[in-house]
Amino acid sequence: MSSRRRQSPMVSYPTNQRKKSPNNNHPLNRLPSFLKPGAAVEISTNEEGFRGAWFMGKVVALPSPDKDPLNCQVEYATISEADGSKPLKEFVDLDHLRPALLPPMSEMEKKRDILAGEDVDAFYKDVWWEGTVTEVRGDGKFSVYFRGSGELIQFRRDELRFHREWINDTWKPPLEEESEEDEVDDYTEDREVQYLVPQVNLETTKAIAKEMFSSGTVVEVSSDEEGFVGCWFAAKVVERIGDDEYRIEYKDLREENGVEPLKEVADFLHIRPPPPSDEDIDFSVGDKIDAFYNDGWWVGEVIDNLKDGSVGIFFRESAEKMRFGRQGLRLHKDWVNGTWELPLKRGELKRAKKVPCERNVRPKRAIDKQYFSIGAPVEVSSIEEGFEDSWFLAKLIEYRGTDKCLVEYDKLKAEDGKEPLREEVNEFQIRPQPPEMVMVNPFEKLDKVNALYNDGWWIGVVKKVLAKSSYLVHFSRTDEILKFHHSQLRLHQEWSDGKWITSSKSQTV
Repeated sequence: MSSRRRQSPMVSYPTNQRKKSPNNNHPLNRLPSFLKPGAAVEISTNEEGFRGAWFMGKVVALPSPDKDPLNCQVEYATISEADGSKPLKEFVDLDHLRPALLPPMSEMEKKRDILAGEDVDAFYKDVWWEGTVTEVRGDGKFSVYFRGSGELIQFRRDELRFHREWINDTWKPPLEEESEEDEVDDYTEDREVQYLVPQVNLETTKAIAKEMFSSGTVVEVSSDEEGFVGCWFAAKVVERIGDDEYRIEYKDLREENGVEPLKEVADFLHIRPPPPSDEDIDFSVGDKIDAFYNDGWWVGEVIDNLKDGSVGIFFRESAEKMRFGRQGLRLHKDWVNGTWELPLKRGELKRAKKVPCERNVRPKRAIDKQYFSIGAPVEVSSIEEGFEDSWFLAKLIEYRGTDKCLVEYDKLKAEDGKEPLREEVNEFQIRPQPPEMVMVNPFEKLDKVNALYNDGWWIGVVKKVLAKSSYLVHFSRTDEILKFHHSQLRLHQEWSDGKWITSSKSQTV
C-alpha cells in the first residue's frame, strides 16, 4: 500500500507533513554500508506468491550513483538460470536488499524459548519466509502460519529464526540481547499472556468481502507498511476492483493537499467492517485492546490501571508505553472468516468465544434463478483445505433455503467410487460454467489461467512459455510449478454481479 498521511505511536510526525516514501531512504550520494562486491545479502521481491520471502545471494556489482532508481546486481545462491547452467543474476532495487543474517541465530538466542504468537522467519525450500508461530507442539516442532498464503506448516527449531527488520542500516530488534534493566523489556519478558494468531481461510474471507463490501460501505482498513502494522483506519468503500481489491476513501486521512480525503486500494485481507461497540467494561491488566491515537486504532495491551481512571497501554510493535482515557479504548477483536472473535490466549484455544453481534451472521441473499436453474451446469468451489482456488464441474439438483443448494459433481465420486458425489454447498460457492473463449494467440508469461488438473480447474499464473504449445504454470497456493499443454488451459475469468470479467494478467504489487 502506498504511503499516506498518518502517524505511528513510535514516530511523531508533524500533522501537516506527509510521511516520506521508503525510496527516499537512499540518497544518490550514499550507499548502505553493507553493500560491497561479494557481500552476502538477502533479497526480497514483490512477485506474486513470494511476498514475505527472503532469498540468499551475494552482491555482484554496485549501482551507479548517477542513476535513479539505484539498482544493484546480485547473484542468487539457490536459483539458477532457466537452463540450469549457472546461478541467476539480476538487478534489484536497493529497497529489496539487506545484509544476510549469519548465523541465523546467536548462541544466546538458541537458548531462548520460541513462544506462540512470536514473529519468525522459517527456512522453507531454500528461502526464508516471514510467519507467526501459532503452536508449540509436543514433538519439538512449531506450527507457523503464513498470512500471505494462509498456510500452516510445521518446522523444527533449527529451521526458524526470530524475525527482524532492517531499518535505517540497523536490525530491529537489535542482534544484541537487550538490557534486563530496561522497564519495557522487563514487561515483555515477564508477562504471562501470550496471544495466538487467528487462522484465516482466504477463500471464505474473499467471498464474505464480496458480499459485504459494496460501494458506500463503512469499513476499517489496515496496512502492512512499516510503522503501521496492526493499526486500523476508518474508511468507506468507493468501488470493488477485480477479484480481491477495493478502492477505499479514508475518513480522517488526507491527500498531499491536506483537503481531499485520501483514496487507496486495499485487498480483502486488509479490510473489515467496524467491530461492534463494547458495553461499559473495566479493563484488566493483560487485556488486548485497541487505542485510538492519531486517527487510527492501534493494538496494545493493558499494563496498568491508574488511580485517576486512565489506563497504561503497552504497544508491542513500537515497544512504547502510553496513557489513555477509557473513552479512547476498546477491546481488541479479530475478524476471522466472517466472525468477530476475542483474541485467543495460549492454552485457551478451545474455550475461545465468538463475539455476539449482527455482523457475525453473513448476509443471506436468494440465489438468482435466472443464472442457476435446476439441472443447469455449474462450477463449484471448495473451502476445504487443499482445494482452495479450484473449480469443479457439476449440475444443480435442488435449492435448499435461500442460500444453499444441492449439487452433483460430474467427475467426483461418492465413497463407494461408483455414484456421482452429491454435496450441499453455500450459494457463494457456485457460479455458471464460464463461456468458452477461443485463444487465437498463445498464452504469455504472467497470464492468469485455469489449468485442468485432477478433474478440476485450478487458478495459476503462466511462469514460462515452452516449445510445442506447452507452459509452466505456478500455483501460489501450493507454491508448485507444473507443465501443461495449451489444450489443458483456459483464460481465467471471474463471475461478479452477474457478469464474467476476464483477468488476463497477474497483478503484482
